[in-house]
Amino acid sequence: MTARCFSFGLGLVFAASSFVSADWPQWRGPGRDGVSTDTTPITDAFPAEGLKKMWESEFIPSDHMGGHGSPVVAGGQVFISVVWHDRVPSEQRVIDTETMQALNYRGVQPELQKKMEDDRLALNPRLRGEKLDEWIAEWRKKNLTPKEDVSLGTWVASRFKAGRTAFGLEWLDKISKQQDKPFANADAFKKWLADEGFPPEIKDKMIEIVPNTIKVAKDVVMCLDLNTGKRVWKFESEGKATGRKSSSTSAVVDGRVYAMCSEHMYCLDQKDGKLIWKVALPAPGPGSSPLVADGKVYVAAGRAACFSAADGKLVWEQKDVRGDTASPMIWTPSGGTPVLVVNASANLSGLDPQSGKVLWSVEGGGQSTPVASGDWLVVYSGTKDVGLRAYKHQAGAPPKAVWSHFWTTLRYTGSPIIYEGHVYLTCGGKHQCVNLETGEEKWKTDANSTITSPLLADGKIVVYENNGSHVAIIKAGVAGYQQLARAKVEGMGCTSPALSDGRLIVRQKERLACFDLRAGR
Repeated sequence: MTARCFSFGLGLVFAASSFVSADWPQWRGPGRDGVSTDTTPITDAFPAEGLKKMWESEFIPSDHMGGHGSPVVAGGQVFISVVWHDRVPSEQRVIDTETMQALNYRGVQPELQKKMEDDRLALNPRLRGEKLDEWIAEWRKKNLTPKEDVSLGTWVASRFKAGRTAFGLEWLDKISKQQDKPFANADAFKKWLADEGFPPEIKDKMIEIVPNTIKVAKDVVMCLDLNTGKRVWKFESEGKATGRKSSSTSAVVDGRVYAMCSEHMYCLDQKDGKLIWKVALPAPGPGSSPLVADGKVYVAAGRAACFSAADGKLVWEQKDVRGDTASPMIWTPSGGTPVLVVNASANLSGLDPQSGKVLWSVEGGGQSTPVASGDWLVVYSGTKDVGLRAYKHQAGAPPKAVWSHFWTTLRYTGSPIIYEGHVYLTCGGKHQCVNLETGEEKWKTDANSTITSPLLADGKIVVYENNGSHVAIIKAGVAGYQQLARAKVEGMGCTSPALSDGRLIVRQKERLACFDLRAGR
């Protein structure tokens, strides 16, 4: 059986490839649309004692030490690609992303920064409790836009509450500019702190939190047995420390595993993990995932590019379509020709899959992977007034924007699902169902879902909530929002689960875990 039977307009995705119907072989599943072809009935309710864990894997790092790539399943095996970081003793001192996180640093516009700092330093130290909360609320309302308040409001409040004890942003800015620029040794680091005139309390803090180790990394692809979680093989190659930025999800097609890691993309034999070819990526540290279609591998790694699936040779590179987070997909409108769609940094672009020529660009951009059905293309974007938007195919012209639902939220990252003529989105602090053709909201509810993308199986939506700590099952229907079940799985909120034979594969902080979702089990 070929993927074409299930692709909902993504005609080239796996069009020449055979796969088991229960496979989840790439980012967003077999059709690149979040829809599982697994026919196994999924439970409507979880046991009172929680979900049954079938197995957990050996140690696999994540976040700053291993990124946020998601698992995939093909042929009874589970695959995950990781830029595997370790810390080793070193004379060098490096200010990295973890250091800046420990300092609670946020970069803001100079005008806003000056206003914040002037008002923080002028605060009456006797202003406390409810009175201080009221003052902060009024300051945020007066000085922050709604979008700034969502992304910066709680951080601004924390700085005001810290008062004069908060480190000055001018000093944190100076530290930020030195990020990822190694000092030869501790003495050189201390000399820089002294020469720059840092106050004693900041110098002491920096000496405390900048470690006497540096990060090194390997590019790793792991294959596990779906039934047991035991390692089948592990591929390793020299890599570069790229932190959490490298968060790509592998694709498994025709017995080959395609993985984008720190600086290279690898093609491996699915049977034993042996290297078939290796090629440098256009830019290091992608968070997007490769798309394999029609003998080609499409990537968004700094810019859009296409490689031969057979030998890794570069077919084309499109420098005008830039981005490294949202993953490419192929849209084949009814009666039209296939278009490679890339949700780039600044817009939504359609490219000729054969040449890489830009055919059109429309409003969009961001981190969410678009989804298509027939003549319809749906994207989720933080670009003002775009939000959740549906485009319709127009012969000989860019697709036409038909409807949009925009709201201000912290993240515009989760990817939508199209099912039975309706769009389901579980991101941006909401779960919602919208008619594909009219844009009419059928239902909407507030929910603690942000970065993760959902999957659909057996007429049910499976999605992480509460930053991945829980998984929820929602009925896919237009009558109204109906949560069927919810249980703790301790997943990583920036990842998405995979489903195969009713078994849910979850990436946790230090391992993969498998949970049983089969009805009657």
